[in-house]
Amino acid sequence: MTIMQLKPEPELKKLWQLITGIVYIPLILLLLVLIVLSGEPILMGIFLLIMLLALLPILIYLPAFYKTLEYTIDNDAVRLKKGVFWRIRTTVPFNKITNIDITQGPIERMFNISHLRIQTAGASGAQNSLAELIISGIRDSEALKDTIMSRIGVPTAAINKEPETEQDTLKAILKELTAFHKAFDK
Repeated sequence: MTIMQLKPEPELKKLWQLITGIVYIPLILLLLVLIVLSGEPILMGIFLLIMLLALLPILIYLPAFYKTLEYTIDNDAVRLKKGVFWRIRTTVPFNKITNIDITQGPIERMFNISHLRIQTAGASGAQNSLAELIISGIRDSEALKDTIMSRIGVPTAAINKEPETEQDTLKAILKELTAFHKAFDK
C-alpha cells in the first residue's frame, strides 16, 4: 500500500480567519462606540490599542500553525504532525481504531471542508467526546474514511449494509469475527 501525505485545504486557513474576524470585529466596533460615547477617549483608545495588539499574534500564529499541519496514512497507522512552538506528533495504529466520524458545521459546509475524527478504544465514547486524532480541513472526507477503513481490514460496505436474512446475519458475524481474528494475530 502507498503512503499518503495530506495537508489541509487552504479553505481551513480562511475559515480560521473568518472566525477570528467574527470574534474580533464586533469587539473592536464596540470599543470604538465606547470611545465616542464615553468621556474618557484616552482610556478607551488604550483598550482599543490593547485589542489590536492582541489580534496581531493571532494573525501571525494561525498561518504558521496551518503550515505545520501534516497528516500521513501509511501501512500501519494514521499520523499527525503539528505545532509552531511545541511539535506534537500523534500516531494512531489501525488496529486501535474503533470509530471514524465525519463532522461538518454550517460554516465548514460553505467552504466545502470537514473533519475526520478518529477514535480509539481508550478515547471513544459519546459522539462529542474527544477524538484521539482529528484530520481537519479535508475536502473528500468520505473517500479518506473509506481509505482508512480499508487499511484497517474492515470493508466499509460490510459496515453500512444491513443483513437481510438469518443466513446473511450469520455470514456477517463470521466475516467480522474472522477480521477480528486476523487483526489480533498481527
